[in-house]
Amino acid sequence: MKRLIYSILTLSIVISFTSCNNDVIYEQLQNVDAEGWDYSKPIEFSFDAPDTSNKYNLIFDVRITPDYAYQNLWLFVETTEPDGYTHIDSINCPMAYPDGRWIGSGVGDLIDNPILIHQSFKFVKDGTYTMKIKHGMRHDFLPHVQNIGIILKQINS
Repeated sequence: MKRLIYSILTLSIVISFTSCNNDVIYEQLQNVDAEGWDYSKPIEFSFDAPDTSNKYNLIFDVRITPDYAYQNLWLFVETTEPDGYTHIDSINCPMAYPDGRWIGSGVGDLIDNPILIHQSFKFVKDGTYTMKIKHGMRHDFLPHVQNIGIILKQINS
């Protein structure tokens, strides 16, 4: 059952990257401390909503080393909208299949795993959005996470 879920998730990501002529509107990748990701140090992104009429895909790009010790990565995402309204989401990011193979692609010591977070959504408010991302794993200090990124793609139908 888990294998089916991971396969469907992977297929959905691949389809979302290759369909509808997606155009990158915003892309930023931030490094995590070389010693590891400290829970108390969120990674922050700010971007302006391009418009409120088009649809977008929001993708988190997680880069890890092969020494990453878990099959998943829990993220706590605090999003602040232009009017100051803030909401927090918990997101479970699968990083490996049950048999231990990594999800995503990699060369050498880096595995790149783009994870579709929101598909075909519209911004409801104009202005600047801020996202603060913390990991939600059992240990406060998480080694072998190299980068966290955000990619916002406009869907052209």
